[in-house]
Amino acid sequence: MIRAAILAFDECYASSVGGFADLLQVANAHLRRQQGTAAAQFAWRFVSPSGEAVVASNGLQLQTHRLDPRECYDLVFVPSLHYGGRRRFDRVLARQADACAWLVAQWHAGAWIAANCTGTFILAQTGLLDGRTATTTWWLERQFRARYPRVDLQLRPVITEAERLICAGASASYLLQAIRVIERFVGPAIASQAAKSMLIDVSQTSQIPYLPLLAERTHADSLVQRAQHWLQHNMARELRISELAAALAVSDRTLIRRFRAALEQTPLAYLQDLRLEAARALLETGDQRVDAIAAQVGYRDTSSFARLFRQRIGMSPGAYRGRFQINPAP
Repeated sequence: MIRAAILAFDECYASSVGGFADLLQVANAHLRRQQGTAAAQFAWRFVSPSGEAVVASNGLQLQTHRLDPRECYDLVFVPSLHYGGRRRFDRVLARQADACAWLVAQWHAGAWIAANCTGTFILAQTGLLDGRTATTTWWLERQFRARYPRVDLQLRPVITEAERLICAGASASYLLQAIRVIERFVGPAIASQAAKSMLIDVSQTSQIPYLPLLAERTHADSLVQRAQHWLQHNMARELRISELAAALAVSDRTLIRRFRAALEQTPLAYLQDLRLEAARALLETGDQRVDAIAAQVGYRDTSSFARLFRQRIGMSPGAYRGRFQINPAP
């Protein structure tokens, strides 16, 4: 029997908690079919520091068993938790001291630990990720790096694995994470069958196509705000930094300095991201040719546009459309 503990706590996502167990259940069905009832199967228990019922973020009440320091597991899953704002999130994390100590003890006893999405913050608080590779949900990157500077945070991969510590990106990636765990414990054949049964696309290995190029950074620099609006309205034209500076009645140097201070990038880098985001939207919602889209967002050379798109987004414009197009034509 492969003993698994699924950690539950108030504000966790019920889909993450229950969905991970569902995948283990599917794996068990394939194990029995392929290897008979004597095959080593997953057995799981929902646990919490108090052993009392916890309330998931959607209001669902989950019954749990109390953490027992004498009980050792082969696998521990830390689900994602709802982010209800920074202060609320900080309070939730502050309540996890007992869970963190238990996770450290389980890992030292030989358990694998899988943390999903915001659950990686809890795993990082244990110190186990210090000096090791990890990933998390892309939109909390800055918070994660500020809190845990010793963790080697990588946002390109959907899944990272380092010394029995498996981290995953945004919440729905628990599906891919569960498949990885199944593979590690019972082999690739059962993992592949479980993935196919649940229609899980295991080719999704990178978060890059999902990451926004234009980060939501708030600032109060009115000059930069005017520059952003000007670029948004003129992005299809061939532009030089001097033209933008002249339109705003400032020097090139002042514009670049203010832009870097407010957005941590140059105006031309911002323009490039602006164009690529516009191209992504057109690929997702329309059926224009790639060369027409390139021209519409300011690129006269289609091959240069395609090369830049692949470099920044991680796939060609055609492949991006094939994966993300909304209501594609039959």
